[in-house]
Amino acid sequence: MPRTDLSAREVEVLELIVRGLANKQIAYALSIAEHTVKNHVKSILSKLGVQDRTQAATAAIQRGIIHL
Repeated sequence: MPRTDLSAREVEVLELIVRGLANKQIAYALSIAEHTVKNHVKSILSKLGVQDRTQAATAAIQRGIIHL
């Protein structure tokens, strides 16, 4: 079972992924570097046990991590 101990920042990034924002847009919204967003995305994918952003968004909603 994948870990789901997402940090507060990872949850913020995940919320923006669910909303459909690209890494550059997420970086701007959170006032962080795009490279930092990429690192957060990699960590999120690993912790959720998924392959891509779409699966991460779906898993986040299904598991109740993100509420629409």
